[in-house]
Amino acid sequence: MARYLITYDNGMAAPVAAAKVVQNVDGSEYRFHDESGNIVAYVPASNVLSIVLVEERTAVAD
Repeated sequence: MARYLITYDNGMAAPVAAAKVVQNVDGSEYRFHDESGNIVAYVPASNVLSIVLVEERTAVAD
């Protein structure tokens, strides 16, 4: 899974490990999904300044 760094409007930051991040239909929250499609985190969009992909999972060849 990739690692994202979420920066909030109060200056705090938090890492989240997820395969992908999407914003819900009405734009009120971000949903972070694992590789199976399960939601691993919900983040209210109104509190977020940025979401940055800081580390992307790399494929390993056999």
